[in-house]
Amino acid sequence: MRALQREIIEELGYDLEAGILNGEVLSVSELAEALAPPFAPVRFRTWFYRVDLRERISFKVDSGEFADSFWSSAKDLLETFRTGKILMVPPTRWVLEGLVKNPEAAEFGDLSQDFAEKDRVPCLEMLDGIPILAVRSATLPPATRTNALLLGDADAAKLLVDPSPNSEEEYRCLLNTIEDKMLDAVFLTHHHPDHHQFSNKLARHLRIPIILSQDTQQRLTLKYGEDYFENVELRFATENEEVTSWHGSSVRVYEIPGHDAGHLGLAPDSLAWFLVGDLIQGIGTVVIPSPEGDMATYFSTLEKVIALNPEVIIPSHGIPMRSTHRLIETLKHRRERESQILKLSKSGNSKEEILEQLYEGLDPRLQPLAMQNIESHLEKLNKEE
Repeated sequence: MRALQREIIEELGYDLEAGILNGEVLSVSELAEALAPPFAPVRFRTWFYRVDLRERISFKVDSGEFADSFWSSAKDLLETFRTGKILMVPPTRWVLEGLVKNPEAAEFGDLSQDFAEKDRVPCLEMLDGIPILAVRSATLPPATRTNALLLGDADAAKLLVDPSPNSEEEYRCLLNTIEDKMLDAVFLTHHHPDHHQFSNKLARHLRIPIILSQDTQQRLTLKYGEDYFENVELRFATENEEVTSWHGSSVRVYEIPGHDAGHLGLAPDSLAWFLVGDLIQGIGTVVIPSPEGDMATYFSTLEKVIALNPEVIIPSHGIPMRSTHRLIETLKHRRERESQILKLSKSGNSKEEILEQLYEGLDPRLQPLAMQNIESHLEKLNKEE
């Protein structure tokens, strides 16, 4: 209760305790609680409170904490979510659904999701119509999972994006999770293992095609052999090609190279969201590896997606994020890092010395990845001389 009092004062500019004493507040009840999933980078417990007021109050909202504020009914908020216009974590949705069913409800208990990971892959739906399967993958630390998305309206092609289980056991869990989805195709954003692993086996099992870039196909067959896609129909996707629909809006392919030359993204014509794959990371930092990566191209692609200004960006690792803020900050950071590398290089420092100075205290496991980015920046700078 003390925490609730403090947060309401700080963020809404309202003294809850005074409101109780003067009769503005009729009652306060702990409505529900929820613990973040076990695979979240940081696990925290959220409490939901119900505060009944005698009349509507004009709050002084902290603009540093909130982009917008308004009064709304539970029904209207749910409708806004179901039209794909806002992000919402499942426990919040369940609280609203409970209030729609029973406006007088005062307790919903513990709404923490029970992820029975022994036989299924965890599923989160934060944007209506886009369930995210958090698949254990052979990704780079600190991430441990890849977001495999389920896309497609009821009357459109059903796509599974980037199925990438890291083991036979996880593959079986994925099959159990999607067995009733009636998929029409697998879509691969790019050729790195944490985005395609087991996708060929899955496509053969379900007898569905794989949609990918020609560059991705070439890199995978070069690495794994010509029989990697044996008995799998391949469909090469290019810029602006329609592959499915979401909330009635055509979902199209975008070419977003930089991290990987054949990297593809997806977005509806409404630009309500943009699947950016590994263009940014919700967990950790994007690596621009050689030979498939190119730092100059990466900068250009960031600028391209920022200019499109989608309302939500969906990375392959981490949760969906509102606006292009993270893209803008990533581009700003990479430019600042490049200036530091240029200065140190011109001062006669070797790559190893640059790494030591710029990444002091970095986890030794991540140092090779940081070195790849340093080398990519140096290559870009050399070409621009």
